[in-house]
Amino acid sequence: MELTPKEKAKELVDKFCFGLYPWQIKKAKQCALICVDEILKGMSNQINQIDTIDTIYWLKVKQEIGNL
Repeated sequence: MELTPKEKAKELVDKFCFGLYPWQIKKAKQCALICVDEILKGMSNQINQIDTIDTIYWLKVKQEIGNL
């Protein structure tokens, strides 16, 4: 079962968070956003066809990272 955008956002941020200090959480969110941007960039480079469902999913993940 695929994770919801909110769950995926938390999972990505948690992978980069090595502590509970606010500056570490902020850096972890920045790293997670870079990952999502790279995924979206890679999707847009594939044969000029963007899968709308996947794009919407990753854009929601990006939004949820901002909400954490």
